[in-house]
Amino acid sequence: MSHPAPSRRHSILKSAEAPLRWLVFGMGKTGLSCVRFLTEQGHAVLVVDTREEPPQMLELKQQWPGIECRNGSLDPGILANIDAVVLSPGIALDHPLVVVARNAGIPIVGDVELFARVAPSPYIAITGSNGKSTVTTLVTQIIAAASLSVRAGANLGTPALDLLRPPMPAYFVLELSSFQLEVTESLAAEVACILNISPDHLDRHGTLEAYAAAKARLFSWPALAVRRHRFHERSSHERSTDRRTSLRQ
Repeated sequence: MSHPAPSRRHSILKSAEAPLRWLVFGMGKTGLSCVRFLTEQGHAVLVVDTREEPPQMLELKQQWPGIECRNGSLDPGILANIDAVVLSPGIALDHPLVVVARNAGIPIVGDVELFARVAPSPYIAITGSNGKSTVTTLVTQIIAAASLSVRAGANLGTPALDLLRPPMPAYFVLELSSFQLEVTESLAAEVACILNISPDHLDRHGTLEAYAAAKARLFSWPALAVRRHRFHERSSHERSTDRRTSLRQ
């Protein structure tokens, strides 16, 4: 599936830019974390959800009384004057509103992409069809046992952006789903691990190959890639070459 041009997507996320108008798609826990992060950065936010009564609607209204929201049927006209879209993991890339945004060249990202752009501490990223919550918890406990501060989240427990609260830890540990990875491009993890791949979420991805490709995005630019019990330490030259190649595509 095609994506907006990297140059525009990357520039739109630079914190030094003027305030932007974001559309946050999804009023669940992840959506609220995106609203919190973006409003704290001074951006304007429109929050939308196809459900008439989203689970976090009351909390959203209580925390941000004046925020603009749209529920139920979504007219593509709401994309007027929108600079970028951030998707909650439950929103598929083939949703009609997302397709319209993509065709209009509006950058489309997820909360983990926003996290990756600003994370002040190194992070370990873990995915797989099975066992990722167990491994994420174990890695977190190992780091804590070494007397280092650590926070875990993303697909497990706390949304990624809500991990970015002071005081910042020495490490973050992220459990990532294929839904999160398909809208993430800047994941420069210190360690990236794909535990295993077996048929899952094919109703969303269509084929096992597409599902595996979403998982493989975890290996974009890690310092250390772990796969099938083998360790592959990537040199700075290799990572730089990969990044340049990706941005040219």
